[in-house]
Amino acid sequence: MNTLGNHIEYLWLNTDSEHYQQALSLRYALFFEEPGLPWEVLFDADEENSLHLAAVCDGELLAYGRLTKRDDSTMQISQMVVSPDHQRKGLGESILSRLVAHAKKHLTKNIILSARLHAMPLYEKLGFNKMGDVYTSPKTGIKHIKMKLVL
Repeated sequence: MNTLGNHIEYLWLNTDSEHYQQALSLRYALFFEEPGLPWEVLFDADEENSLHLAAVCDGELLAYGRLTKRDDSTMQISQMVVSPDHQRKGLGESILSRLVAHAKKHLTKNIILSARLHAMPLYEKLGFNKMGDVYTSPKTGIKHIKMKLVL
């Protein structure tokens, strides 16, 4: 799936790990820094109760995604991010596939997410469907669309 040619490790992160700190920095830089939001925006109500998955190569965090249980039948994927130097190399798809596989393993029936419009093709490739209309994120001002995968 990835086209880097290097050995990529996929790790479930503890919130006290160095890679988790790298994930926070990457998420902040790509999602929240430009609109001028404070660092604390990263620590929303889901952060502590979520699973955190990272793609790591030679100690460097390349990609990340977060999985949160919503109820007995639904999980949500959020904060999907790939380092700018490693985008378009299959890492986002690899993280997404692993998050979906984990949800399936835990008998989840639905996975929901809010996608930036440019990322829709990635999610559609793995079977996610659009739900509703495009909306503007109240946090960032970026256009998103809700998507859902029925397992």
